[in-house]
Amino acid sequence: MARVDKKKKLRPSILDRLFDNDLNNNVEVDLDQHQKLKQLRDSVRRDLENLLNTRFRMIEPADEYSELKKSLLNYGLPDLATVNISDSEKRKKFIQHLESILIEFEPRFKTVKVTYMENSDILDRTLRFRIDATLYADPSPEVVVFDSILEPVTRNVNVEELSHG
Repeated sequence: MARVDKKKKLRPSILDRLFDNDLNNNVEVDLDQHQKLKQLRDSVRRDLENLLNTRFRMIEPADEYSELKKSLLNYGLPDLATVNISDSEKRKKFIQHLESILIEFEPRFKTVKVTYMENSDILDRTLRFRIDATLYADPSPEVVVFDSILEPVTRNVNVEELSHG
């Protein structure tokens, strides 16, 4: 686990500071560094799940509008009904595309690597993948690992952080 420098303060994102998770409490509790780090990890997991459960239209912008490829028009995954992941080569391509989406739309990641995980049951049709990333966190970067499951019927992605000790 990353060591915490007592002089530097970790702050939640602006959006997380605007959320009020305890509506009945009028006083904000000052969290210690470890609690703030846990809050950061939880918000990244939540935002990852939102990103991976958002679908965008599959219309490519014209080449002269290259910045559109990085815009919110392309936030999320393509419609999964159009994505074929039945063979290993197509799965590999999908995982690479997924990694590029995370690099583009999750700015809190310093590094990110997505790995396909084989199902232990041959009849299991879910797509499992692991996201290994390093978060920008002051005073030191924080390593996070998320196991994710793409359900083939609902096309929902569930993201869970591996226990952090």
